[in-house]
Amino acid sequence: MHMRYIESFLVLYDEQNISKACHKMFISQQGLSRQIQTLEKELGTTLFKRNKSGVIPTEICVKLHPHFVEMQNSYSEAKEIISQQRPQKKKPITIAFAYGISRGLNTDVILDFQKKYPDVRFKIKEWSKKKCIDKLLNKEADIALLVNPFDLTLLDATFLAEGYMYVAIHKDHPLSNKRILDFSQLHEQTIVTGSEDNVLRELFDYYCQLSDIQPNIMFSSSHNLDIINSTTEPSLLATVTPIMAEKITNPDMKVIRLITPEPGKLYCCVSKSRKKTEDLTRVVSFITDYFSKMPIIKI
Repeated sequence: MHMRYIESFLVLYDEQNISKACHKMFISQQGLSRQIQTLEKELGTTLFKRNKSGVIPTEICVKLHPHFVEMQNSYSEAKEIISQQRPQKKKPITIAFAYGISRGLNTDVILDFQKKYPDVRFKIKEWSKKKCIDKLLNKEADIALLVNPFDLTLLDATFLAEGYMYVAIHKDHPLSNKRILDFSQLHEQTIVTGSEDNVLRELFDYYCQLSDIQPNIMFSSSHNLDIINSTTEPSLLATVTPIMAEKITNPDMKVIRLITPEPGKLYCCVSKSRKKTEDLTRVVSFITDYFSKMPIIKI
């Protein structure tokens, strides 16, 4: 005796209308009729009789009803016991990188964590910094790696590392003979920098405000490394991270450190209202420890 036949019996008994029972169970009338007929054949008795308004239970049907209710309840309890004993699949931890961080940093930390804790699953997302913060506050993400500036009071923000900003400059550029450049020297220079939703571009714009300068943004692209490696234009400058600098293949370009109004800071952030599970705490601790031992590259 199939439990789904008993369920069909109980729904039809309550509704006493085939159409309503089918609608409630998302089943065709032919399918429901077949199940009831099979049950009647197995029991050797008629359970329902048709009338103008639908169906009515027979006398034996009324007597069987409480027994079928008890069978369904026992079956549901058995399923619940099995469910509680079965290992529950953990929800993946959603880690968000603000646009630009994955290109500017060594993100092997996630791979290293999974090697050590293979039972913890991840979803990796890349959003704008604003979207990362919104997702954390709405509990749609568990962790986000963010770069200043942002309101540190909104989140539990763990400081990870401090880094420099660099500029790739053509060897024939008038400023190329400098060992370091003050950020203010980028005033009115022709600049290639990241797209506007890139955190490093946001940081660049923030520095421009603090330094009260206005560079000439020629390209605003997420593919500025390609531009750097192909340019022959001596008037062009491009802001880069140390990891980006390692990928510069253009022999006419050199990399110079910028002295910025304040350092760029990387944070590991979680929502203040997010329940700190064992896995979440372990991931944050691992990321923090990882960056303490493997700081951002400085040229």
